[in-house]
Amino acid sequence: MACKLHRVRYYNPKPEQINCVSFNKSSKLMALARRDASIEIWDLNYAPYLLKFIPGEENTSVEALGWVNHRLLSTGLGGALIEWDLDTLSIKSTIILTGYAAWCLDVNLTNTLVAVGTEQGYINLYSVENDEIIYKRLFDKQEGRIMCCKFNSTGSVLVTGSIDTIRVWNVETGHATCRMSVSRRGKETIVWCVAVLSDNTVVSGDSHGRLTFWDSNLGDQIESYKSHKSNILSIAVSDDESSLYCSGTDPVIMNFVKVNNSTGKQKSAQWVKNVQRNIHEHDVRALVINGDKLISVGADGYLTLSSYPPKWVMRIPPMIPAPRSSVCPQKKLLLLRYSNYLEVWKLGSYAVNESGNVTITNVNLNVKPQDSNNLLEQDTEIDVKNEINIEKQHETKSLKITEKPVKLASVQTKGNKQIKCCELSPSGELIVYSTDSKFRMLKLECDDDQNNISLAKVLVNGLPSCDRVAFTADSRTMVAYRGGELKVLQVDPEAGATVVQSISCEKYLRSKCILHLHISKDTPSKKVYLVAADTQGEIAVWIKKPKMFEFFVSLPKYRCVPSALTIDDKKENLIIAYVDQEIIEYDLVKAKARKCEVCERPEWRARTAAATALAAHPARGALLARDDTTLWLLDAAPAAPAARQDKTEEPSPKKKNIAKNKRNLNSQIKIIPIKYLAGFHWLSDDEAVTLEILPENIIFQLPPVLATKRHNV
Repeated sequence: MACKLHRVRYYNPKPEQINCVSFNKSSKLMALARRDASIEIWDLNYAPYLLKFIPGEENTSVEALGWVNHRLLSTGLGGALIEWDLDTLSIKSTIILTGYAAWCLDVNLTNTLVAVGTEQGYINLYSVENDEIIYKRLFDKQEGRIMCCKFNSTGSVLVTGSIDTIRVWNVETGHATCRMSVSRRGKETIVWCVAVLSDNTVVSGDSHGRLTFWDSNLGDQIESYKSHKSNILSIAVSDDESSLYCSGTDPVIMNFVKVNNSTGKQKSAQWVKNVQRNIHEHDVRALVINGDKLISVGADGYLTLSSYPPKWVMRIPPMIPAPRSSVCPQKKLLLLRYSNYLEVWKLGSYAVNESGNVTITNVNLNVKPQDSNNLLEQDTEIDVKNEINIEKQHETKSLKITEKPVKLASVQTKGNKQIKCCELSPSGELIVYSTDSKFRMLKLECDDDQNNISLAKVLVNGLPSCDRVAFTADSRTMVAYRGGELKVLQVDPEAGATVVQSISCEKYLRSKCILHLHISKDTPSKKVYLVAADTQGEIAVWIKKPKMFEFFVSLPKYRCVPSALTIDDKKENLIIAYVDQEIIEYDLVKAKARKCEVCERPEWRARTAAATALAAHPARGALLARDDTTLWLLDAAPAAPAARQDKTEEPSPKKKNIAKNKRNLNSQIKIIPIKYLAGFHWLSDDEAVTLEILPENIIFQLPPVLATKRHNV
């Protein structure tokens, strides 16, 4: 059955470049900070998944991040060392630094000391044991700002880079033990990044594109390579120190490997160029090695994962964290979320002939466009078998448009605060959003021809702010999550919203930070289910009674976090997708859980991206799953009738396996590539809307790239 699809391509949030990253090797969590001072926590244990988001403040910056076991520290141009509470996503403590603005931060391997380099040449050293931050000492003041710093493997030595100079410091005394000059022929040279190997060899990257190896004991240069045409901004060394990567303003990622030049009893080693990767077009600000994968980030805002050999690339586009959009199917309204404002759109209308069928204007053969930059490595596609229906080249029909989409209203936050969550009520009357300090509810009124549009503030009592919000189908009950509590509000568009119930989640959820909040619509039993999932993987369900919500069940704990969940209202099934590509269906009536057969297919298992949203098909027994680049239709077709057996015959294990394989083959998968898919919503049984961010629209908003000559042109 064909589906009428509204392809929304006018949603173009500004991509924010990534300033810095820090990777926690024990928990496989990665923190990254963007130019707007927002901080994201990504879980890299399985498929990369955004676990937590801390909104940024205006006129602030984050220039460096560091993990101390499970604690996260940051510093920036504000001249303070900040520890973040990752349970409440707020500032836990602030330490004012000596030397004003800070550019770099590093934590020793034993997680006991933190060093911060500042604008005025001071190195601030702090002890971070026992969940405290205690001032220890200031190192001797040096001339000029400190751009980078790095502890050695034992934590007894700190290496810093600044203008024209690399210094080696004794951590116990705070005095410099060695000074290395990097300036050449009187030209100023900025040391942007340093790394320290276990044999105390120092590796530096500078503003002239040179990668240099130094003997930190003698202060002598061992070898130097002109590897880049401009600034080298980041160096990443593998755990076994046999390989390193470097990149920067010249975005080519260069790989060096260590080779032995031993002759007889004399042992020596040399670093040589290995391969280079053309993955980015803009500045690469940071590199991180996670096992066999290299993570690179920078001015384009993409989180890029790659490996070699074989060549494999995965790009995660710079998108605003979910939820990004909401719809009112009845009025065909679409709410779009940006960083600090919202837009409400009225979707377009299509022509219908006398017999009730849609009017077709033309038929298009959609062919996958070729990238103009052939030198840039493209994303690695999923390797699928022939029986999978993947629409790389498919036929679509354009409908005759009678009314174009119209923007009805725009809502700006007070003080340009970043939005944490937003929602449009199912009736289309109410718009709600929350920042980290303010919750607002607005009533939207407009006539049929959209000539008279008004937004009126609705009074909300007892809810200062929230992390997630959801409405019931009648738009008269709203549930918001804040600080470990579920707040149930009775909503009246005229009188306002008031808290009528507070549910403490301490017994049911381990973390105060929530991932998902979902309320069912129209179920056969007329029950209304409320589902909440936290960042520790705990999932709890409540049922709405005449006066209040009552706890129903907690689902068994799984090994990883849920990346998406939804409720199939017709079957009363709670469907959960996890970051390891597992899909679990939980029957809320029978209280039974089972694995989804479709996800046993090797094509689904081969996915490298987590499913970020699920939606049950309203007209058939199918499930739609989406990630940033693909829409998956998972259709569990009915199994073919098995051969008749004697009732007394017990099926053998071999026959059971054959029957299971036949069921898996009957499960159909349809793949629809869309770059980049920011949202998907059903409007009716045969009508839906997709929210698409075109890659060229992202590139258009980025700064210019470094000009390079190619083929002597």
